[in-house]
Amino acid sequence: MKLLKNCPLLVATAVVSIILSCVTFVFRDSIYSDYTVDYDSAKAPLFSVMMKGMADGVYPWNGVADIRTIDEKYVSGKDNESLQDVQADNGIVEGETETDNNAAQQSDIPVVSSSEDQDISEEADVSGNDISGNSEEGTEEGTEEETETYEFCEVTDDYFEDALFIGDSRTVGLSEYVEALDSRATFYAKVSLTIYTVMDKPFLKIEGSKTKKTVEEALSENSFSKIYIMLGLNEMGTGNVDTFYAKYAEVISRIRELQPDAIIYIQGIMHVTADKSDKDKYFNNTNINERNAAIATLANNQDIFYLDMNEAVDDENGNLLKELSFDDVHLRASSYERWHQYLLQHAIVKE
Repeated sequence: MKLLKNCPLLVATAVVSIILSCVTFVFRDSIYSDYTVDYDSAKAPLFSVMMKGMADGVYPWNGVADIRTIDEKYVSGKDNESLQDVQADNGIVEGETETDNNAAQQSDIPVVSSSEDQDISEEADVSGNDISGNSEEGTEEGTEEETETYEFCEVTDDYFEDALFIGDSRTVGLSEYVEALDSRATFYAKVSLTIYTVMDKPFLKIEGSKTKKTVEEALSENSFSKIYIMLGLNEMGTGNVDTFYAKYAEVISRIRELQPDAIIYIQGIMHVTADKSDKDKYFNNTNINERNAAIATLANNQDIFYLDMNEAVDDENGNLLKELSFDDVHLRASSYERWHQYLLQHAIVKE
């Protein structure tokens, strides 16, 4: 009591620090997982992780809402909220949805109209790539129109000279630890980036610009021949498979509008280790596989292709190899070379 009277600010600071550290501890493996990658307890207090997240607009109450949403609509199987309601909750204005849907249809990208009308996980081909390469669209009755078949082939690093990589902390790591890619390709990647924020979050520091730009603005001003996307891990605690798929389709459609000549590679969400998957209610490989199966259907195998890079980092049970990760979620620096080699061996070359 004497300390409280003599040093009220000191006591208040200590109490607030403890509370913030407790909140950060609760969300360290969910909404703030990306911010713990470089955290060193010897250099900074635990709540500094949350402070970094809040600077990017990632607040603790968002995490509470997200967990409640997935618990009620996905984990418990009570997926009764319509897509329109979810879009309204995410700030999508009525009228924009119709425009985006029309754009997606023009690009031959399927859009979910209602989570009750379509069960993506049951219909999806996980590979996303039609072996025959044939499409029924554009074929009139009584005529047969052949569609050119594209197969993955091996390329050299020069292939990535005009490539763009979009993603979260895992793609940031690809840039930091694979010099062959970082020196050639362009990276629009940021820790905690999601499919819901990727197009309109200003985080890109473009040379010559005084303000940070969004991916949409950058894509409007630059041209790429190949665009690689890996997003989805940070969204595991948000919404459900259908809402995630709908937003992903919307983003792909917009990228196609801005980059009509680019080959788009949708990279499946990288798995977590078995330890992480078995213990986490949301960030587990069952949930990851369901979302991968959904976005794989966005591949049309003409200018949009699905890449399952998990083949390069998984064990025989479909989990991220324990020895490749330092935290059961992110790759070790030396492990990124596996991803690099996979990309070199799975490229599309159009004559």
